[in-house]
Amino acid sequence: MGIKRKIQQDQNLKSAQYENTPQNVIYNAARFNKQFLDSQLGGNPVTVSIGRMLTVMSEQDNTIRVLSRILGRDYNEQQLHDMHNSLFGDPSLGGQSSGREGMDMGNLLNQLTAFIHHQNQQIQGLIDEIRKNVKQINDQIQSS
Repeated sequence: MGIKRKIQQDQNLKSAQYENTPQNVIYNAARFNKQFLDSQLGGNPVTVSIGRMLTVMSEQDNTIRVLSRILGRDYNEQQLHDMHNSLFGDPSLGGQSSGREGMDMGNLLNQLTAFIHHQNQQIQGLIDEIRKNVKQINDQIQSS
């Protein structure tokens, strides 16, 4: 029982330590963590946002691929490759080459937002088509 009591006392002590942590210490620690994360990912909140948007873009591309396969279609990644080329490629392909990091971040955000919106519309169209096909199958089953 002595070991259990010691563990319980240690847990109570740790809980009391966190209860007594001033809010400004918690705030400043969280602020530091965010700044550290930002610096590790490029030192610029816009860069962090772009990284997150690229992740969304990639995930939506995977969703489009899966939905296309459900409909029995081959999926061509060319559209995604073209978008990457226009964002990060040669300026003659639409890539930007100005600004502190060598790119116009505002324009990059605008392009990503437009492309993600376009992907979203594609996903909605594919889902609507799948729903229509499922409804037709259900209607055929019910009429049989």
